[in-house]
Amino acid sequence: MIVLAGHLKISPALVGDLAETLRALVSSTLEEEGCLAYHFAIDDAAAGTVLVYERWRDDAALGAHLAQPRVRDVLGAWSEKIDVSCVRKFDAANERGFMD
Repeated sequence: MIVLAGHLKISPALVGDLAETLRALVSSTLEEEGCLAYHFAIDDAAAGTVLVYERWRDDAALGAHLAQPRVRDVLGAWSEKIDVSCVRKFDAANERGFMD
């Protein structure tokens, strides 16, 4: 399993626009083969941080998602405005419940 988690950093003035753009991707992405979770939330609008959490079955599923034209369009349109350096990609094995 692949997990992406962290914060996107953006100008506080653009947080609302980014959130709206990301929300438009959620429902269709959740229907993609291999998507286990796909969530965004404004963490601190004044600081320009948006929380990211995604879970994918494997790298192939994530790669197929990133190749979708609608995703490429969003990434291209926002690439110069977003700092993704605080988002990390993890290979996760041995998933278990919180109390396990």
